[in-house]
Amino acid sequence: MTNFTQQMFFGVATRVVTLALFLVVGASVTLAQTRGYVTNVLGNTVSVIDTATNTVIATVPVGTAPEAVAVTPNGDFAYVGNALDNNVSVISAASNTVVATIPVGTFPFGLAITPNGAFAYVVNVNDASVSVIATATNTVTATVAIGGFPQGIAITPNGARAYVANGGADEVSVIDTATILLSPRYP
Repeated sequence: MTNFTQQMFFGVATRVVTLALFLVVGASVTLAQTRGYVTNVLGNTVSVIDTATNTVIATVPVGTAPEAVAVTPNGDFAYVGNALDNNVSVISAASNTVVATIPVGTFPFGLAITPNGAFAYVVNVNDASVSVIATATNTVTATVAIGGFPQGIAITPNGARAYVANGGADEVSVIDTATILLSPRYP
């Protein structure tokens, strides 16, 4: 890894982790899940883990190069970004099977779900955008142009804003989730 690449990756990674930790502190205890979902990028699968026993209870085939996963607050569905297929697989926790595949932008890399579970936000790295998926219909309802090589996303505990880490621009973009409009960017 080159020095520039390391700085870019670790700078963005630090921002995303810090933001994620900040947002998790405000998350309610109802978000606790009994299952964990881990992407297996080279295997094109997601491992489903029983968090009480720490055992893999299922391995679910998804698209090519699954990079990110986010679980709905009620634990019913896991949304998986498949980077090389440019889509999102929706896994049902009841059946451990893919129940929907949703086309999104190029190279979906980061995912976050609103606290009410109504929307999934997907960061598309290569076309510098965020796709907004209505979880009730599993359709893309909006696409927001972000710019700056977006890599990670987190949503505030009240669901009012989505924060997107932009590695190439070394900034954070803010999406107002009520209007789906981009607010000013922050360096």
